[in-house]
Amino acid sequence: MSQLRKSILERRTSKPATFSKDPPDPQLVRQLIEIARNAPNHHRTEPARFYLLDEKKIKNIGQLYGELVAGDCSDSQLVERGKKKTMEWGQCPGLLIITCHTDHKSELVQRKPAVVEENYATCCCICQNILLLFQEEGISSKWSTGPVWKHPQFSKTVGLLSPEHERVIALIFYGKSTNQAPPRALSPIDQHLVDYH
Repeated sequence: MSQLRKSILERRTSKPATFSKDPPDPQLVRQLIEIARNAPNHHRTEPARFYLLDEKKIKNIGQLYGELVAGDCSDSQLVERGKKKTMEWGQCPGLLIITCHTDHKSELVQRKPAVVEENYATCCCICQNILLLFQEEGISSKWSTGPVWKHPQFSKTVGLLSPEHERVIALIFYGKSTNQAPPRALSPIDQHLVDYH
């Protein structure tokens, strides 16, 4: 079996709670991001933006999400859940935030509105590339869409370059983990494939 097939079949979401405290080498992560950017991209818009957070910013993001989950603190269960998320997210050794940059008022988007979805698709391809490259390097990961970006301090905390034009695609938590997630059983391919051969 090729390494690519092996990575696709074996990659599983790993919970950040299982990650060791030592983060993977940031230089390696930068190299993997550079490789992952080579994804299909109509009109060569290069929409993906990457924010590779340090320990302090990761803790800040955990705090913001905990606050969102806790809400107005009137529900004790949500308050406890918020504390748990603050700790779980804030102690993760690595966090990469990926956004999709699209200026909806640009001439290109005005002429071809499909560019909005094409840019989104490109960024999703890049995210999958990163997850598979992490897998090859023995780095566990979790692609989260927890809506921390709804917090009014999110853009400032992350330092988004163009918050009015950026849509958060993924929060990729990553680290070293010895836990092996069990194989995932998919439904039969014939339920999803129309094959005219």
